[in-house]
Order: sequence, then C-alpha cells, then structure tokens
Amino acid sequence: MNTLKKINSESTELPDCIISHIFSLLSLKNLVKTSALSKQWYHEWGLRKDLTFDLHNMFDYSTVPELPTTLPPFQQIQFQFAASLYNFMQTYPGDMISSIRVKFPLGIDHTYAIDGLIHKGVLKGANRIELLFACETDFNIQPYKFLFPFLSGPNSLTYLHLQNCHLAATMEFSGLKNLRTLVLTIVPVKQNMLHYLFFNCIHLENFSLNQCLFLSDLKITSPSLLHLNINCGPIISWRNIDIIASKLLSIEFSSDCNYDRSLRMVNIKSHMLFKFSYKCGNISNLVDFSGLRNVTTIEFDGLRECLQSEVITHLFSECLQLQDVTFKECNIKCDMKISGAKLRHLRIIDCLYESRCSYKIDIDAFNLSSFEYRSHTIMNPIISVWAPKLLKVFWDAGSRMENVYNFGTIARLHLLEDLTMHLGLSQISVLRKDLVRFQNLRQLKLFIVGAYKPERDYLWILDIAMASPHLQKLSLTIRNGNSKTSHMVGSQRQRREHVRFIHKDLKYVELHGCVCSITVIELASHLLRSATLLKQITFSCRHNFYIGAGRWTLDFDGCCWFERNFIHEHLKDEVNEQCRLIIL
Repeated sequence: MNTLKKINSESTELPDCIISHIFSLLSLKNLVKTSALSKQWYHEWGLRKDLTFDLHNMFDYSTVPELPTTLPPFQQIQFQFAASLYNFMQTYPGDMISSIRVKFPLGIDHTYAIDGLIHKGVLKGANRIELLFACETDFNIQPYKFLFPFLSGPNSLTYLHLQNCHLAATMEFSGLKNLRTLVLTIVPVKQNMLHYLFFNCIHLENFSLNQCLFLSDLKITSPSLLHLNINCGPIISWRNIDIIASKLLSIEFSSDCNYDRSLRMVNIKSHMLFKFSYKCGNISNLVDFSGLRNVTTIEFDGLRECLQSEVITHLFSECLQLQDVTFKECNIKCDMKISGAKLRHLRIIDCLYESRCSYKIDIDAFNLSSFEYRSHTIMNPIISVWAPKLLKVFWDAGSRMENVYNFGTIARLHLLEDLTMHLGLSQISVLRKDLVRFQNLRQLKLFIVGAYKPERDYLWILDIAMASPHLQKLSLTIRNGNSKTSHMVGSQRQRREHVRFIHKDLKYVELHGCVCSITVIELASHLLRSATLLKQITFSCRHNFYIGAGRWTLDFDGCCWFERNFIHEHLKDEVNEQCRLIIL
C-alpha cells in the first residue's frame, strides 16, 4: 500500500496496462483498498480481470495462515469467506472479467455467493471458471449443486473446472456450446448426464474425469472430442466404459486401484487415436487392443499384474502403427519379445524382475532410432538388441559390476551417435573397452558415482574422444559417493600425461558435480590442448541428471568443495581466445 501511495503522489495519470499490472500483484482485499487512495482510482481496481479467491487473497494471511481444525471456527471462516466473495462481486466495477478461480471449501450453504459470482462473471464475459471446493478436512460439507439457468443463454465460457460439486439432474447444458475444456473432479457422474453434455457441448475438445464416482456404466460419444483424461485415483469402480469419438487423438487413463476394482475400458472406437497412456495396477481392465490399431504412441506405467509374453505379442500384432513405446515400473516375470516394423522409440524404465531367473528381453526393430533402459533390481534380464538404425541410447543398469555385461549388445551398434550412460567407478575398467567402439558418436553424457580415489583418473575419456572423431559435445557429471573422502586429496600432485592427439569436431565440454579435483583438471587440460576448435568448457557444481522417460533428478546438492579460483588458476593459461571458460 505504501508503494501505491508513492505512485499516486508522483503521477496522477498512469497507463491502464501499468495500473492493471500493479493491481495484479495485490491480494483482492488490498485491491479494494486502493479506491480510498484517490478519487481517480475509485473505480480503477476494476481493471483486474483475472479474479482468484482463496485464503490468501480474501484474508490477511498473517491472521489466518490455514484452515481451523475444529468445526465452529471453520464454519465462521466459511461464512466470512462467502460473505466477502458476495460483497466483492456486488461492488466490482469492472466492465469485463476474463477468469474466475475459487479455491476454498464452500458447499450448498453458500449457494447465494457462488451463484452470484458465476452469474456476474458470465455476464461480464468470463471465459474460464474454476470452482475448487475440495480440501483436506474431516468436516462433512454438503456439495454445492451446479444448476445455472443463466447459462442457458449465449456466453463466452470456454473452460470449466468443477471440484466437489453435484451436477443437478435437471442441469441445462445448452448454454455451454462454446465450451472447449471441461474438468470434473470428485463429482458423481451418470450416463444420462454425459449424454446431455456431449449432445449440447458441440465444440468440447478436452474432457477430464478426476476421482469421480461413477454411478453407472459410461458411454463417451462425441464427434468433437480430441483429448480424454480419466484419473480414477483410489475410487473403487466395477463400471465399464465405451469410448466412441471419431476425432479423439489421445487417452490418458490412470487408477490407484489394483486388479479388478478399477474402471474397465471395454470398447474404444477412435480411428484417429494416436496416443494412449495407461497407468494402472492391472492390464486386464483393458479388454483388448483392437481399438488401438492406429495408435503410434503408448505408455504403460505401474503395472503390478505380470506383463505376460502373450500380452506383449498381442500388443505389437494388433497395434501395427506403433512408433513410441514406454514400459515404466511394470512387473515383468517372463521373456519378452518386442518386435515392430515401425517402432522408433523404446523405453524400459524401472521395471521389476522379482525372480532369481534371468529373463530375456529380445528387441527386434529395424527402424528403432532411440532406446532407453534403466533398472536397479538385483536380477537384470538378458537383453539382446537388433536395431541397425539405432542412433540414441540412454543406459543405466546400476553401478554393480555384474550389471556391465548387457551393455555389450549396445556396443555392437556402431552407428550410435548419442549416448547417455550411468556407471560406477568399479565398472570403468570393463566398460571403457566398449566405449571406444563408437566411432560415430556426436554426443556423450556420462554420470559417474563412487567414492573418490586420488589414484583413479579420467584420462580414459580421452581414449573415447580419440576413437570418436565426430564427437561434438562431451558432458561428465561426477558424484562423490563417500562425502568423508574429499576429492581434494592429492590436489598438489603432478598431472598425468596422455598421448597427444588432435580433435577437430569437439566444440562443447561440460563438467558437473565434484569437479574440483586434480583428476578432472588434468582431463580438462588435455581436452583444451587437443580440441583445436573448442568453443566452450563449463564447470558446474550441480548434480542433477537424467533418469529416463523424460525425467530428471531433483538433486541440486552442490560439490562438497567447489572453488572457482582453484579451477581458474589451473586452466587460465590453457584457454585460447576462441574458447570460453565458464565456471558456475
């Protein structure tokens, strides 16, 4: 408020865009107070077009930091919130509203405030409304009934999210003809409601059902629907669902229920469907794959029911257009044969191999261009890969010595251009013999974990660079597996030498993590001498790294001893004018 007083004293007129930006930074309670600062600003707070009503915006957060845990104070806060919401909308002077968002546990007792809010929002052209009435509380709140006769006329609403509401049996959907996105969360759903919804919402493109209670079998029939998301959460359901949508492009289905207690997808008729994501404990709920024949991208996540070999065979025999397949955290207890004429991208991430038997994963994919594998289980499968066009690999089989041998099947693929690999210090002696076999590498990323030992060096990475004349980018991340052993031990020793060579393609080098050691400094020194066209070499203490399926670790712990001057003093005389030394 002091800032606003200063602005008001310095300038009597400000552009609407600046005033609107200033008001967007204020809570709604303080926003109303601006009308007292200036007669000119009496109606200016109406420039705020995106309205958010939550605990922070409606109260002084210092006095009400969180919801009360006993009923009388909770009901009092509810009453105050609803009254403030009603009064705000009654006095709101703006000519137009863009969006409304309410995040607070209101219910049927506060219908007067909610109806007034939506009525005025719709009249003023709101195109987005979110009513989020769920909260973590033990109190029984009777849900608000969504029944708006004023939505039967023309309006601009394109996005609607209802949470912990009831849709009235006589709900009128005819006024939602402009609706593009509908999200229902913790809302009881019946088939007759869906029928009227899809009949009237002729432009609906995105439909989400999150933790809804299904009161009947469902049939989703829509000629306009593009994206469907069904998240059952922990809700137990024995219902069936049919999906008939000629323009549907993607389906995301997830459930926390195991085995036969989740929604069953009986029939899918969507010939344009190209992406299917299935996160559930069992695959038997997906009755067959015949409705997925044109799917090009499919992801199975969290299957605890055994992924049997016949399921895999059926998948690849029915879905002949598959190009991108992901198995993540699935339970595998049998041999797998993955074969697809059009398969280009394959990921097997964090799958479980619980038996002491060594299963086989046989990959036969002529057009496969990228492969990701990650597993830290005690028993890893025997993997064979026939993919003559494979160019990109992410490989993390754990840091134990017994896990190195599967990598031999990758090392035989000499066309590989992009390799990201995790390895332990104990594995280097074996894997370095395979890593020098990739003569076509363009990019190499290595993540190495293990207790620092000053007698070990990283000069073997120079051997890889020598064997890969087309290498353009080299990235090395080092994590000291034992913080009690400082990687600064031996920092005063003489640098080791290596055979001199010339590399004309290497342009970028990145060194992350525990890189303030003489072993890394000598690696960087040799690279600076050998890479004649090097443009940039970067030192950073960050540890985060790629773990497959588009995920990165959130580990931002820095180096146990990172000293900028130590790096600079050792390398300043070796960096030529065309190369930049960056120390973050």
